[in-house]
Amino acid sequence: GMMANLLPMLSGGGKLEPPQAGNVAEFKEKAAQILPSEIRMFSGCKDEQTSADVSNTASFGLPADCGPGGAGGACTNAMMLSLTKNPSPTWIQLLDDMRGILRDKSFTQVPQLSSSREVLLNSQFQLKKESGPTKALFIGINYVGQQGELRGCHNDVIQMKQFVTKQGFDEGNMKVLMDDGNNEEPTHQGILNGIRWLVDGAQAGDSLFMHYSGHGGRLRDDNGDEADGYDETMVPVDYQSANQIRDDVIFQELCAQLPADCLLTVVMDCCHSGSILDLPFNFACSEDGSQQVHNGAISGLQPNGSFSWAKAAKVATAMYAAYQKKGMSGAMQAAMGAMQ
Repeated sequence: GMMANLLPMLSGGGKLEPPQAGNVAEFKEKAAQILPSEIRMFSGCKDEQTSADVSNTASFGLPADCGPGGAGGACTNAMMLSLTKNPSPTWIQLLDDMRGILRDKSFTQVPQLSSSREVLLNSQFQLKKESGPTKALFIGINYVGQQGELRGCHNDVIQMKQFVTKQGFDEGNMKVLMDDGNNEEPTHQGILNGIRWLVDGAQAGDSLFMHYSGHGGRLRDDNGDEADGYDETMVPVDYQSANQIRDDVIFQELCAQLPADCLLTVVMDCCHSGSILDLPFNFACSEDGSQQVHNGAISGLQPNGSFSWAKAAKVATAMYAAYQKKGMSGAMQAAMGAMQ
């Protein structure tokens, strides 16, 4: 993944520098360097649409139908409903349809697609590659018995798992985390272990999928890498004792690990999920955004002006330090051998 691409530069004492402002070619080149895999993330809202700071747990008493609760996650349900009606849409057909469904159900969110590289919106939507291994991780948290309890997240996961299985994902290679007493618990450690399981052994040709339905939060940024002064977070079931999972941890453990030609699709159904996975390209399918695609003003996802190159550099430095400490693993030697 990222490490294999950046190793020559980092071992020579260099560091990841952001691309020059406005230089789209350099932006694309550097994005491919730090994230060689194909990552696509669907999310259901923009960051500024919900502003509760849940680092203050007293403000965490969200109504059950805020974000994912109530009848289930807005993004999850709009996506599944749309793909049931039209199983092989283009990206823009899918996003337009999701936007219509959300509007008809009186949600204020618009669907957003973010990615590690440019996606042409008139190209075919693809959840998995034609062949090759698949792996899927599902995380649904209702926060049973806690303040801010949700109602729809377990149901979201059950439905999404059935849907992804129908799309050809191997049911024997799936992991489910839910606070229902029957599955592995979606604790802070449980979620990190789940993400590590998902990326472990990932190779070119693999199709991976991850679904999160639960609370998303924001904490004051502890290292100055977010433009709005906050880190976006996933809120595990044990957030009160074990803390929330910051987006830079998710970036490092999930995105930065994947090799070229590996496909990962992520559906994030939570407040603030617009950038819980900060990716280099994005497209918010608002009415204006949709019109720009249909009238030919834009053809694909646009470079994300708020993508945090500082965060990517920090992750690269942390991974290089860990690599130096452990020495080369067999997988890393294989990756380096393939590069030469």
